[in-house]
Amino acid sequence: MRNSATPLLAFNKKGIYCAAADVYLDPWKPVDKAIISHGHADHSRWGHKKYITHHTNVPIIKHRLGDIEVSGKDWNEIFTINNVKFSLHPAGHIIGSSQIRVEHKGEIWVFTGDYKVEDDGVAVPYELVKCDTFITECTFGLPAFKWQPQQEVFEEINSWWEQNRSEGRTSVLFGYSLGKAQRLLKHLNPEIGKIHTHGAIENMTEVL
Repeated sequence: MRNSATPLLAFNKKGIYCAAADVYLDPWKPVDKAIISHGHADHSRWGHKKYITHHTNVPIIKHRLGDIEVSGKDWNEIFTINNVKFSLHPAGHIIGSSQIRVEHKGEIWVFTGDYKVEDDGVAVPYELVKCDTFITECTFGLPAFKWQPQQEVFEEINSWWEQNRSEGRTSVLFGYSLGKAQRLLKHLNPEIGKIHTHGAIENMTEVL
């Protein structure tokens, strides 16, 4: 184990900081070097000098952030910064979403970013990563949030759409342009009718 009073990862005013490597994880203010978990705007922000992310997230953040300096990594590919080992592991949240594994002097930390343990058929499924310290997102961690299995939800959506179509009604579904929309497109039954997408969703889906 590391013999240091400084934790391997710590929060400061710019984000989650790894002092040993002088690198940030999903920083919310501009930094020199950032490892990015996924393409949503609250995790992938404009203004960093260098970005590191999963290679399938590269076109996503380039589309959203413009001309940036970014390098892509593969799943489980170890890359070293100042003798600290990093690797990216599937988070199952959206396409290209990663957990970030950090290893230094026998100590392993994992930052999940946003993640989802149910396989949605679109993103690479969540991978359990053994570690000493686990920093987890908890957007829907309150007991009030209880989700139906996704198959039941999509069966309800398709039944609703089919009923509306039989009655001559147009069905409108709302979904975030990166992630939710593609999940809907994956599970909607195209045999029921023609599917149209908003321009923002169309553009993002083409990037993906």
